[in-house]
Amino acid sequence: MSCVPRFPLICFDLDGTLVDDTIFIWKTLHERFATDAAARRRARADYFAGRIPYARWFETDLELLERAGATKPAILLVLDELRPMNGARETLDELRRRGHHLAVISGSLDIVLERLFPEFRFDHVLINRIAFAVDGRIEGGTPTPYDIENKAAGLLELCRREGIGTERAAFVGDNSNDLWIAREAGLAIAFNCKSEELRRTCAAEVREKDLRKILPLLA
Repeated sequence: MSCVPRFPLICFDLDGTLVDDTIFIWKTLHERFATDAAARRRARADYFAGRIPYARWFETDLELLERAGATKPAILLVLDELRPMNGARETLDELRRRGHHLAVISGSLDIVLERLFPEFRFDHVLINRIAFAVDGRIEGGTPTPYDIENKAAGLLELCRREGIGTERAAFVGDNSNDLWIAREAGLAIAFNCKSEELRRTCAAEVREKDLRKILPLLA
């Protein structure tokens, strides 16, 4: 009889956790394509001040990237400079072998996951989605309802789908936008952490940039 894992569901952040060489892919893309920095700052400030919804912030980011000449081929060239986090593929394979269901809950972009982990099939993916025209131009996308403080709602939704309580879900993340979900998860691991508050919130921390180091914590 197979043993049911202590944490049947394990959720990961993407940028800086499963993917190395970027802290936030939005920041990486905006800097690479030299988008209007003042407009970016305004949109971010407007979101956090409650003047615009997340969906409008997402749309503004895409509009700025399109105006700056970002296309699918050009974005893929940027992504090809990134790498999966050291040990990420081995960690995912081992967790799958142990019987865990694996999810991504992230404010990143689906194209990042598809480019860096094309061969791996996650059980759940809650992420922003970008759409391209036939000629590669950005033509819109679908914002995730599960970013920043709403990552916690994403965890609740996935636990509902899995038929488990949040105490049986683990989360692995690296930055301040992971605080809310870290507070909800049964086990939160700060990995490659850039936030002192997240470090204090999580029950465990892995400082070495090798994702395999989380495996003993999930046994």
